[in-house]
Parts: sequence; structure tokens; C-alpha cells
Amino acid sequence: MKKSIIFILILIMALLPAFSLSVSAEYYNMNLEDMRSEAYLLVNIDTGATVFSQNADKQMKCASLVKTATALVVVENCDDLDAMVTVSESAIAPLEGLYSSSVDLKTGEQMSVRNLLYCMMMKNANDAANVLAEYIGGSIENFVKMMNDTAKELGCNNTNFTNAHGLDEEGEYTTAYDMYLLTKRAIEHSVLADMAVVVDYTVPATNMSEPRELNNWFDMIENGSRYYYQYAKGFKCGMTDEAKRCASVVGTKDAYSYIGIILGCPSECIDGCGYPDNTALYEARRMLRWAFSNLKMTTVAEPTDVMTTIPVALSADADHVRLVPEKQIQALLLSSVDESSLEFIYETEQDVMAPVEKGQVLGNVKIKYADSVIADVNLVAGDSVSRSGIMFAGHIVKTVFLSPVFLIIATVVIIGVLVYMFMIYNNYKKKQKETRKRLRDIKEKNYASSADLSEINK
Repeated sequence: MKKSIIFILILIMALLPAFSLSVSAEYYNMNLEDMRSEAYLLVNIDTGATVFSQNADKQMKCASLVKTATALVVVENCDDLDAMVTVSESAIAPLEGLYSSSVDLKTGEQMSVRNLLYCMMMKNANDAANVLAEYIGGSIENFVKMMNDTAKELGCNNTNFTNAHGLDEEGEYTTAYDMYLLTKRAIEHSVLADMAVVVDYTVPATNMSEPRELNNWFDMIENGSRYYYQYAKGFKCGMTDEAKRCASVVGTKDAYSYIGIILGCPSECIDGCGYPDNTALYEARRMLRWAFSNLKMTTVAEPTDVMTTIPVALSADADHVRLVPEKQIQALLLSSVDESSLEFIYETEQDVMAPVEKGQVLGNVKIKYADSVIADVNLVAGDSVSRSGIMFAGHIVKTVFLSPVFLIIATVVIIGVLVYMFMIYNNYKKKQKETRKRLRDIKEKNYASSADLSEINK
């Protein structure tokens, strides 16, 4: 029997790696096992909670994910996306002879900003990126400066762009976290969010080209692709020798939304197809699947729930006040987690005096799970507490007589009175002394006069 139990335990331990998470792993900032990428990040957009994180602040190249910043700067600095742009030699010449994605734009060709964005976002067209950069920035160099300025404004402190397309260049780098910030800002613009989920698009004929048929290279949104994931809503993927496979993905299901970033993923054959797969897309899909399957938004407390109480003074009706959440507290938790696994840390006012108004902020509560703060909400008074006039008057008297200012003034007055009395006393003693001296002088003078008179009489 004992040997059977040991065998079962060994079997369970052997099967544990088959699960995507270690049993003891923390919920937030935990690592997903067997990830191929050098850096990855998955963040819930609604709460800002980081679900997975590995080397999220490591400076790395990100290939065509750079175009997320390019597209963001374009839409935020262009008043008319249907304005026509003329392709210049200076925009496409730097790409000549390079093996890179393009839509074969020609010098003198005219295309709208919108269609250039489609070419760049769907086909990773580097020539379209350069044409947009020159048009918006006046020069590619100035546009790159605009990209870096935008990144800094968003808090991307570990990012430096040197071009608008993402081909390997010395000094260009970003991080998974910074790319999350850029992607989050990008999808706030409906034109980019909508463009990211377009599978097929036809660019109308131009003055120098027949219509261009575009198929989105982001295969997670194409039904039938081996990378397809029905809850993926775009965003970008790319590859260079130095960056390796990279991808950013937006996923939405049942009102839950995530952004995932994959950087530095090697090209490997995963599904037995015989040639390297886009492993970054596999990893992005894997993160989303886990999140949608294992996490749920859980209501931790309602605005009517009494979280704690604190003493209240100067009231004849109550000696404490109940504290409730300012709003409903919700947190993204593992489906298996219940309230008993949460830690509540209260920070409240220490000296509360009536009157207290219902809804008055009197503290806050931090809710932790697995050593991570998952919610931070104000605590407010659940009821109003009136003030007693008599108790308040007594408090004022006590406060006045015990206040440092009063004690200082009283001390100064007492010292002043004592000094004054001492001066009066000292002056009195001085006058007494002078009076005695005068009397003595008079007596001596009278004595001298009497002596002189006696002599005369003789």
C-alpha cells in the first residue's frame, strides 16, 4: 500500500510539467513554462494587470513592430488621411538593394496616406513607412525624432528609434513593456484598430500602378491559417536577423482584452511542416489562450460591504464609523481563487471627529494576491455621524488650554508678570534704600549742626 502511494505521488509530480503553470507560481508577473522567446509580456488592458512577464524591460530590437510607432505618429499628426502623397526618390532610395518587404512604390507615384498605412500595416511595406515618414515629418530624420518624442511622452523610457521601418540598425532598441505602451495607444485610434483586423484589402490603382491586392501578414486573424486564433484582433509581426521573430497581439473575448508582446523568438519547426514556423505567433496565441481559459474578473467587495470600522470622537450617537469601498472592487483572478486567498491591507485615518458625512474618504484598502497588489480602493464612511455640541465645546476648551500656542502665550505672560513684579519690587527696594540714605544724611547733618551750636555757646 505504501509503495502504491509513493508511485502515485511520483506519477503526479511527473505530470505536473504538462500544465502550463507551476502550482506555486504567482498569478501576476509569473512565467509561462517552455516559452521560446527571450522577452514576453501579457497585460490585461482593462485593469493594467500584468499576467505574464519575462525580461519585459530588456532593451531589444523588435523588427516591424517599430511600424506601430510609425503608424501612431502618422495618425496623430495627419489631419486628412485621404490626402495624396507623392513618392520621392529620397524616401525609397535608402531601401534599394535591401532584401525587405515592400509594395514596389515608384518615384512620382501618388497614393493616399490611408492606403500607404494599409500597405505598411498589412504587408510590412518598408517603402510605405519611409514615404509616410517623409510626408509627415518633412524628412525621415525629423519623423524619427517625432517617434522618439511620442515614445517618451507615453513613458517608454527604454526605447530609441533610428528609422521608421524596423530594419536592423545600430542604436535602435525597445522593450516588451514599451511596445505594450505603444500598442495600447495605437489601438485607441479606431482607424488603426480597424485596419489591424482587415484580412484582404485592395489598394486602388495609382498614376503608376495597377490595383494592389493586399493580404494581411498577421496570420492570427486569417481563418484557415495554422496560426489563426478567433479572439485575436491584430496587431503586428516581423522578423530580422538581429530581432528574430517578434509579434504584438491584441486579444478580446467576453469583454476581456489583452495585449501580448513577444520579442526575440527563434525560428523553429513546431508543427512538423518541414520549415521554420512563426514561433512568435504561436507564443502569442498560447498566452491568450491561457488567459482566456484561466482568468476571470471577480467581484471582491460591493460598495455596501463593511470592510472595517474606526473610532470616532465628539458624537453622542456613535463611537465608531463603518468604512465601505468607494466603488465596487473587481480584480482579475484565477478562476480557482476565492476570497480566502486574498490579503486586505487597510490604511485609515487615526483621529476621526464628528461630524462625518456619508461617503467621506477616511482611508483605503489594498488587496493583495500572491504578493501582488490587485486592487487599491478608497474607503469611505458608510453612514453620517453627527457632532455633539457640548462635547465639541469641551473639546475646544481642552484644545485651547492644552494647545502649544496657548501654553507658550501663557508662559510668556507669566514670565512677563513675574518680571514686572520683580521690577516693581526692585524699584521699591531701591526707593527704600534711597529714603534711608536721605534720613541718615539728615540725621548726620542735624548732628553736625547741633555740635556747631554747642561750640558757639561755649
